[in-house]
Amino acid sequence: GGDFGSEYLVSYTTSGVCPTTTTESVIVYTPPDIINPTPLEVCDDNTADGLTLIDLSVKNIEITNGIPNLYVSYFISVEDAENDINPLSFNYSNITNPQTIGVRVVDIVTNCFSTTTLELNVITAPSATSPAPLEYCDVDADGFGVFDLTQLDDSISNGETGLSITYHETQADAENNVNAIIGEYNNINPYSQTIYIRIESSTVVTDCATYLNVLLVVN
Repeated sequence: GGDFGSEYLVSYTTSGVCPTTTTESVIVYTPPDIINPTPLEVCDDNTADGLTLIDLSVKNIEITNGIPNLYVSYFISVEDAENDINPLSFNYSNITNPQTIGVRVVDIVTNCFSTTTLELNVITAPSATSPAPLEYCDVDADGFGVFDLTQLDDSISNGETGLSITYHETQADAENNVNAIIGEYNNINPYSQTIYIRIESSTVVTDCATYLNVLLVVN
C-alpha cells in the first residue's frame, strides 16, 4: 500500500548462498478523477414501451471532464465495471426503465481505473388527440381567412395538463421547434392548408414531442 501519487524506494536482499541487495523505485498512481454523471434522458422510439436504443458515449465528456487520456466503458452493473467483464456496446438498448448501469474509466497512461454509475431514463412523448378540421366562413369567396389556432388546444390535450402546444407551417419547423405561429393566422394556401402541431411536456426538461396536423378549410 501507499499514498496515491507518491514515489517509494524499496530495498530488498535475496537469500541464498550469494545474497544480493537491490533498490527499486515504486510509484503509486492516482485513480482517475471522474465526474458522477447526471441521468441520461432520451426520448422513446415509436413504440412507447420505455425501451429504446441509447448512445451511451454522449456521457463520455461529462464523466471524464474532457480529460483526453481517459477511456470510458459501460457495464450492466458496477461489479462488472470493477472486474471489466462484458462491456456494453455504446449503442445500447435498455432493458428496464429507469435503469442504472456501471461505468469504468481507465487512465490509458497508468492503467488505473475508477468506477461510477449512470442512470438511464427513457421519456415517453405526451399523448394527444388529432383535432377536427378548422373551418372559416369565407364571406368574400377569396379562399383566405383568419384562424385562431389556439382554440384547438383543449381538444388536442384532451384535458391533460402540463403540455406545450405550438403550431407551424411546415413539418420541419415543428420538428425543429422553430417559427411557431403566434396570434391569429392567415392561411397562405387558398381554400385548404395543413398546419403542423408540436406537443411536448412543459414540465419535463427533455423535449420529447408528439406531432399532429390540422386541416384549415375556407368555404
